[in-house]
This record gives sequence, C-alpha cells and structure tokens, in this order.
Amino acid sequence: MGFEIIERGETLVAGLPVRSPQRALGKLSDPRLDRAWTRVLHHEVGGPLASTYIDFAPDVESYYTQIVGYECATVDDATRGHVISRIPPGTYAKFSSRGMFPDVMLRLWAQVSEAETNGDIERTYTGDLEAYPHAYAVDLYIPIHVDESGAPSSAVGSSAVGEKR
Repeated sequence: MGFEIIERGETLVAGLPVRSPQRALGKLSDPRLDRAWTRVLHHEVGGPLASTYIDFAPDVESYYTQIVGYECATVDDATRGHVISRIPPGTYAKFSSRGMFPDVMLRLWAQVSEAETNGDIERTYTGDLEAYPHAYAVDLYIPIHVDESGAPSSAVGSSAVGEKR
C-alpha cells in the first residue's frame, strides 16, 4: 500500500481530549477513547468526524493527547465544552484505507511504520490527523519533513510513493 504527498492548510478539530500511553501496533484498544467517541457521537457535531494526535513524543511508552471529534471551520463552530486542536499547514503523507475497526487502523499505522522504517518519510510530530470520509474509510495525514525540492527529506532518490498536489 502506498501513500501520497500533499499540502494541507490549517485544520481545526474540536472534541474531547483523551490522554493515553502510546501503544505498540496491535495494542490499540483504549476504553477511555471508546467512551469519548460515544460521547461525541451523541451530540450534534459541527463538521465531518475527525481525530487529532497532539502533544506527544515518538517513543513507545510515552504519552500523547488525542482529540476525538470533528473538523470545524472556526472556533465558533465548536460545541460548547469541547476543546480545539490546531493542526498546522504543511506537507503531509496521506495514507488511506477502508474496512472495519480496529483492523483499518492497524493497517494504516502499519503502513506509516513501514514508510518510516524504509526511510520514505520522516515525521515532524506536529500533529497527526485522522479523517473519516465515511463509516468504513479513514484518511490518515502524517506531517513530514521535506527537502528544498519538496520531496520527503528522508526519501532516497525518487523512491517516495505518490505525487505532490
């Protein structure tokens, strides 16, 4: 499975925060995350469902904050009581998959791990974004370093998959 390199503008995601330990692939279950999604889905939301990963370190066994919620155009679009995360504009590796949860998430994060291991991307850790175009699809946007030409900075030659939009 491949990925594509795209430019994204700033994205605001409003919702409920969940502070969790970073887990190894295959250990994605988190009851607090499930409860947060249940609470968000029981309210009227101001935009498409989305989730962000912020405030984290790249090491397994560290912690991160996930905002479970929905995209919003402005802070005024957020439901009262929800926090807002800001994902900065920049260059992103976009990974997409379809299927049932949690398998679809396992596949996506395995693709990210493989791209990192192969040196195809180098993450910036400025905030990851999950977007859910429909019930069985997930688009995962990972912010990456790029060189002067716009290619992923850790990619060797032209081995990076995808094209820049």
